Amino acid sequence: MGFELFDKPNWVGSEFDEQVNYQRALEGELEHTVATLSDIQSARVHLVLPHDSLFREQERPAKASVVLKLRHRSLADGEADAIRNLIASAVDGLTPEHVVLVDADGHLPLGPRTAEMLELSAEQALEDKLVSTLEPVTGPGNVRASVTLDYNPAAMDETQETYDPNQTVTLSMQRSEQSTGPQPVASGVPGAASNAPNTQALPVYPRESTPPASAKSESGTYGASKTVRHVVENPGRVRRLTAAIVVNDRLVKPAGKDGPAVWQARSPQELRELTALAQAAVGFDPARGDVLSMEDIAFDGNRGTPAPPLPQRLLGAAESSPLLLKYLCLLLGLAAVLAFGVRPALRQMGKPGAARSGSGKSLPAAAAPEALRSEQAGAELERGQNQEIFDQVAAQFKREPTQSSRLLQSWIHSE
Repeated sequence: MGFELFDKPNWVGSEFDEQVNYQRALEGELEHTVATLSDIQSARVHLVLPHDSLFREQERPAKASVVLKLRHRSLADGEADAIRNLIASAVDGLTPEHVVLVDADGHLPLGPRTAEMLELSAEQALEDKLVSTLEPVTGPGNVRASVTLDYNPAAMDETQETYDPNQTVTLSMQRSEQSTGPQPVASGVPGAASNAPNTQALPVYPRESTPPASAKSESGTYGASKTVRHVVENPGRVRRLTAAIVVNDRLVKPAGKDGPAVWQARSPQELRELTALAQAAVGFDPARGDVLSMEDIAFDGNRGTPAPPLPQRLLGAAESSPLLLKYLCLLLGLAAVLAFGVRPALRQMGKPGAARSGSGKSLPAAAAPEALRSEQAGAELERGQNQEIFDQVAAQFKREPTQSSRLLQSWIHSE
């Protein structure tokens, strides 16, 4: 219960009782609030309220412990921190670092997003994807999947430079060409007259010239095709995926009045189709060495479970309906009062009249003390039985006072 504990005033409670009730009410309200989250099935919250003191060493900070029953194997990203902040904001002096979250099934620590937690979350996501993909074909509850991911914890920085000799290209090309015509050559008698300009050579010495000349040059730069690849991989690359899938037999005939359900093994063609669907759902890569195994095995529930006995069914119905349990306890209490209170009283009232005979005559004097002794023995036996019942009820209250008081409080509030 939450703050409904304070709907009715407690006139005889002490200050300590009020503090305990306040702590119980605060825990109940937090349980109701946390249980409203989509991934939480139920929650239990235990608080340690802060203790102030004049001495620093005697001060006690507020702390909280939360047990969560999850609908799935993991929480969403940031949901654990959100629950810590929610609880810390509702209690004075409580910080998120002093809030401990515990999974009721023990699948994973509800702490910071560690590498192990991320790996489990990824595996759970793949398992959910397999089940959601295959269940529309096989039927609800007929698929069980388990996925294991093998991650590479090392980081890699790789640079590759590749040349292709079969593919070359011209990077640069330079060509030059020079040509010269005929040039005159000195002739005649050596001296100043033959070397002076604008002189005409004598016919005896004909003028000579060099033949024409030409020169060509070419310079080129060629390069082969080159590929440069720089690869950077962070830790956590999937190295291998392994998946095991179990599907149930096909339901041919449901259970009815004429007999139990009839199941039939799936054909190899159907298993191949389901395997192809599963491989496409998880991103199966044979080059990576992935393994995916699918088997058709009859589930244990196909045989059917026998109906529970009548007392067990009645007990389950009573546990599921508190109102029925209350009226059943009241009925048993009323039957006990009638059996051990009213009936003995009626019997004791009828015994003095039975001492008389049918004709109105009294019993002999010798028979009167015998009748009184038998009445006294019967009364003592009844008082002993009543005292025994009272002692048993008192012992039950002493053994489990909390549950007994809560039962009485629920009866009082319900009235």
